[in-house]
This record gives sequence, C-alpha cells and structure tokens, in this order.
Amino acid sequence: MKQTYVAQVTPCAEGGYAIEFPDLPGTHAQAETDADILAEAEGSLASFLAAARQIRMDVAPPSPLSSLIFEPGDLAMPVTVDLEAYLRRQDERPVKKTVSLPSWLAESADRAGLSLSKVLQESLKERLAVR
Repeated sequence: MKQTYVAQVTPCAEGGYAIEFPDLPGTHAQAETDADILAEAEGSLASFLAAARQIRMDVAPPSPLSSLIFEPGDLAMPVTVDLEAYLRRQDERPVKKTVSLPSWLAESADRAGLSLSKVLQESLKERLAVR
C-alpha cells in the first residue's frame, strides 16, 4: 500500500538538509546533498510507518499540502513509500532453497571451507545490485 506524506526540507546553515514530516512528529532525517534528500526522506517515512504498524499505533492521515505552513526557505516535498515493498525488503528470515551444482564444485567449496549459503547470498546481492 503506497502512502504519501509531505516532508518539510530545511537547508542547514552548515550545509546539508534537515527533513521532517509535520504530520508525523518525531520523524526526522538528514541529507548531505540535494541528491540524497528523497532517499533519506523515504527511508525515514517507511521506517516510521513500519514501526507504527508493528506497535499498532494509529497514524495521522496526510494533511493536504495547502494546510501545511512552512518557514520561508523551506521546501515541501511529497514523499511516497510502498510500505509492503519496504517490509518485504526488510524481511531477513531465512528461506530454504535447493540448488544443483556439479559434484566437483561442491567438493572444492567444501575443501575451501566456503559456506554455499553465504556465497550464494553475496553473489545474488551483487548481481541484483542490492545492499
């Protein structure tokens, strides 16, 4: 389920940006560059909404942009997150998979003391460009 809240982005005198969500008190983030603002805001929003869901906390619905008041120089940025997709990416539960490989390769990996699970995970993360 996608949810959109407006972030208040404040340029900091010492550089970078402070990010907060007026509808969600206590939800803050920081960005070093303007290129980082959206990613940091999305992470902060998704993390807040996930935590609120986990503790069954009621979350205020988003206010219309026209009702929000910002300081001069601040930017209003709509931030949309797909909470279900975020939660799937955060799910670290192990899943058992059966893989096939040549016996010589399995034996070589055993002799080298390699964990096939670890090697497969590292390889998949690299191939999929996932952290």
